[in-house]
Amino acid sequence: MADWWSIEVFHGEFRARQWQDAYSSMLIESAVTAGATGWEWHEHRWGAVFEVEFGEDPRWETFRALPAVQAALDAGAMARPEPGAGERADLTVTTPPGLPHLAGYTP
Repeated sequence: MADWWSIEVFHGEFRARQWQDAYSSMLIESAVTAGATGWEWHEHRWGAVFEVEFGEDPRWETFRALPAVQAALDAGAMARPEPGAGERADLTVTTPPGLPHLAGYTP
């Protein structure tokens, strides 16, 4: 059975959309590399959510361990497991103060 996982990006000093624009391609490519069967971005008034679907739970851990994903989460500076997420490893990322320099980032 496929499960959806998510990375939630909340507005911080800068809009979450800037983080999304900087890392969307890298996250999608990494998700496909790790065996994703689907992905979506959702924008909300409080931020953005990247949802990714994997057919097997270990693929989420593979995705999370990829260097490009780690770079995107590290850029968030405050990546952490979402409290109360249970077995799901949802993540919350708050946009960092230095985000504007990421707008031109290309992997």
